[in-house]
Amino acid sequence: MKSSTALRALVLTFSLGLSGLAQANLLTSGSFELGNFTSQGFDTQTFTAGATTMTGWTTIGNFVSWIGKTNPYQLSAQDGDFFLDLTGFHTGSPFGGVSQTVTTTPGQQYDLSFYLGSYTARWGGPPVSIMASAAGTSQTFTDNTHSSQSTWTLEHMLFKATGSTTVITLTGTAGVEYIGLDNVSLTAVPEPSVWELVLIGFASLGLIAHARTKKGTTLSPG
Repeated sequence: MKSSTALRALVLTFSLGLSGLAQANLLTSGSFELGNFTSQGFDTQTFTAGATTMTGWTTIGNFVSWIGKTNPYQLSAQDGDFFLDLTGFHTGSPFGGVSQTVTTTPGQQYDLSFYLGSYTARWGGPPVSIMASAAGTSQTFTDNTHSSQSTWTLEHMLFKATGSTTVITLTGTAGVEYIGLDNVSLTAVPEPSVWELVLIGFASLGLIAHARTKKGTTLSPG
């Protein structure tokens, strides 16, 4: 009975630990699915800096194209139906980008992730790259592979918030006629104590299982 009660308690602890690890995306429309999309032809809408047509996002830099799933460019979204091209179908730099301001907790560490898109056999490169910036941290992510189809690569950047709000920016820095961006996510990194709970839960469940197996072996007839 005591071991059964202990097992239930440890399962509860483990479940609570996992719930702490499940972090919601703090960005609005991270996959660019929301907003007033109006095709300008070829299931594409192109913006200059300052556009707020895509819900949650503001375009920055040079041209940015919002592309739908029926486009004729042999390009596909990583998540959902829509994605971005930070060249705006213009050849070479300067490139465009997007930004979004989110509520953050000073001193909290965050994980900014996104997918970098390329199709170098058709649209030029490599390299194809995007620079991510947040709270004084900047990092450039580059795809140096030769891609023969629409390809997406997951990227991550960790940063620590310095204020109650943080501006997230993603800007194209290398490419020719296509720099893809999709499925952008911002999540708070769990405190170490949460990870410790998960590890303790795993270890404790293993010990109980081992003890029960040992007890069963001892009592079984020879």
